[in-house]
Amino acid sequence: MQVPLRIDATTLPALIFGAGLVVVAIIMAAFVWRARRELDSIIEGDDGAKLHADRQFRRRIQVSFMLAAIGIMIAAGDQLDKFFGQRPMMFLVWVGAVIVLTFWMVLMALGDWLSTITYSEIAKAKLRFERRELEEQIRRYHASTNGHAVSDSEES
Repeated sequence: MQVPLRIDATTLPALIFGAGLVVVAIIMAAFVWRARRELDSIIEGDDGAKLHADRQFRRRIQVSFMLAAIGIMIAAGDQLDKFFGQRPMMFLVWVGAVIVLTFWMVLMALGDWLSTITYSEIAKAKLRFERRELEEQIRRYHASTNGHAVSDSEES
């Protein structure tokens, strides 16, 4: 069954909105791709950071593709009103698919947000620990005599 593309006053808003979602998804994917490429040179030696960046990239690209899929489904669904009029169960399946994709996309975005917060907090804690160690080494150096470090037992 061929469905011709109808562009009239009733279908134009859905076509514009769907096309807008697809354009936003493409722009998001391009930004994610570019940011990931730029990040590669920064995280070369850090396996944990690379793993986090890879997972983040997959989540964000997946969100971009789901947004594009939702845009296409909205535009296509509005074109299929006669088909859905004959098969109301298919309309419910279509609406359910749009809702599930939207819900999954929101969950992926929330997961990405929580993952980024968690990773950042862990990285900050590691940096604070390393800073304390370095400050302790500096304190020992300043307390040393003739440039030789003083052990903790000699300080007391």
